[in-house]
Amino acid sequence: MIKDELSEGVMFIPTLEVNIEMSPIEFEKYAIEILKAQIKGLENIKVIHNKIIEVEDGNYQIDGYIEFEIMGVKYKTIIECKHYKTSITREKVQVLYEKIRACGVNKGILISTSNFQSGAIKFASIHGIALIQLTESGPEYQTRSRLNVIMNSPRTPYVEGAKYIGVMQTNFGSGITCSYLTDTNLSLGEFLRMN
Repeated sequence: MIKDELSEGVMFIPTLEVNIEMSPIEFEKYAIEILKAQIKGLENIKVIHNKIIEVEDGNYQIDGYIEFEIMGVKYKTIIECKHYKTSITREKVQVLYEKIRACGVNKGILISTSNFQSGAIKFASIHGIALIQLTESGPEYQTRSRLNVIMNSPRTPYVEGAKYIGVMQTNFGSGITCSYLTDTNLSLGEFLRMN
């Protein structure tokens, strides 16, 4: 029985299962390289792997960090990478949200090797957090065409020379949408520029 799309704990599976053979550190570096391709054109950009952010209540180890300027204003984003085999729950996204608040940054990105539960997607969408799942770049994949229906797509997501592609997942209230982050789809850069 298929549960309602926005029920807590329901898993949303926009892509075929994929087993990414990388160490957690290799995965973090790979994920950050995917993000770099998405944020071209931003001014004074800094992308850092494994940053320590010192704040009043202690230090936070962050898997990745992006900083850029628009019209003299600095925008800061922290990146969490989860090399998991189980789905990402709302609680994992809430932990990232607390880091965003504690570190005083503008946005957060959570990149995973596994799927996201619908409650995690809903929470992330409300709180300005991008959720990205990595899947293979090239082979046939599955995507949702409408609520609770998974279908094969004849399109092949592809990024020149990349083994994996990012799939950004968002909830706009009427359903969950997937955006395959390719050379021509720069949805993440648009997400970072939004207030």
